[in-house]
Amino acid sequence: MKSVEQLFPQFQVVNIVRQNTYKKSVIVKRSGYNYMLRIFNLEGIPKEKVQSIIKILNKLSNHKNPHIVKFYEASFDHDMTYLGIVSEYLDKQYEYPLKEIEIWNIIQELSLALQQFHPKRVHGKLQLSNMFQSKGKTILGEMNILYYLHKQNYQDIYLLAPEFIKSQIYDHKSDIWMAGYMLYQMMFKDPPIIANNVDVLHKKILKGIQLTYNPNYSLNLNNLLRLMMCYDAELRPNVEQILYFCQQSQISTEEININRILPKFKVDKVVLHKKRTEKKSEPIQNIVYLNEDQFKQPYFPPSKIIKQKRLYLSKQTTSVMDFGPSQKTTYSVQLPKVLNYQFSKLKVKEASTVPGSIGNAEQLEKLQNKSQINKLEFDNLFPQTKQTLQTQRRSPNRIQLQQEFQNRQKSQRLFN
Repeated sequence: MKSVEQLFPQFQVVNIVRQNTYKKSVIVKRSGYNYMLRIFNLEGIPKEKVQSIIKILNKLSNHKNPHIVKFYEASFDHDMTYLGIVSEYLDKQYEYPLKEIEIWNIIQELSLALQQFHPKRVHGKLQLSNMFQSKGKTILGEMNILYYLHKQNYQDIYLLAPEFIKSQIYDHKSDIWMAGYMLYQMMFKDPPIIANNVDVLHKKILKGIQLTYNPNYSLNLNNLLRLMMCYDAELRPNVEQILYFCQQSQISTEEININRILPKFKVDKVVLHKKRTEKKSEPIQNIVYLNEDQFKQPYFPPSKIIKQKRLYLSKQTTSVMDFGPSQKTTYSVQLPKVLNYQFSKLKVKEASTVPGSIGNAEQLEKLQNKSQINKLEFDNLFPQTKQTLQTQRRSPNRIQLQQEFQNRQKSQRLFN
């Protein structure tokens, strides 16, 4: 391939972006402005194809679509070996993923750009690296001129539509599939399929792409993605239907009826997302309160309660005050009532008839009466203690028996 200076001496080369046997992309400069120059190899290509490409570029430049990159020049040398196309230089692109409002605007402006091509022609180079941002507008970059030059033997990674992989047929519905591929990257940032080489990528596309629902975006946007990436080309909407879908979604957030966009036989074959209803989560009751007498399963107290019990047992408290004011307890004791005995039935010993002992006898009678009354009250109040005393009397100790035996012997000696 000849040098750029030899083919286009009026430009100054700034940087060579890409170069292969068929194409060379160069950033050039003229009178202080940067341009994008693309040089194509025309060996073995008839003159009619080259002239048809120049006509397409002239029409695009005359329409002056604000969403298509501007084309300034298209020229070829005398030998028809090289074709040079000069276009506007753009380098500002979007950062993905995007907000839903921005995505609707981009798809709408992208559809307006594709209206200049469809349905007679195709763009053939719909990818994120070929879409730019300038003054708040979306601008679609250059068309795939290599596809027009080498239709029969063209193989490029840009064309990923299933029908092109199967039968090498690329039409305006294939552009819709590629636009849906771009929409997926706007929503998820990553491409739907990742592969090491082109062959593996094509095999995965032919198997089918499973599109998941993205909860960060509305139901309408998720359904539009499914429509644009339908495996069957006939089920995909055209540019006008996509424009209508974008306008209706921006007016209201309610679900759009697909029957207004596609005929019924197409809608029945497309599997779309349904409106999701948020389920109210009910609180789960994990705690069950039971009485101590109704434990059906073994109870394992936590370690904190076990430590508290150990500390409680280790403290040897002698009074209620040690537990604090919260642990004081008061007990009410109800004493039994004392029976009113008839004192006439009580047996009192008669006083002694010793002279001079009349006053002493009266005092003794009073004391005996009091002692017996107290004894009866004591027996009624504490019957258990009476029994214990009786048992003690009935079963004296060995020492007591010995003392009684010695006392008896002494008394016998005295009487003898």
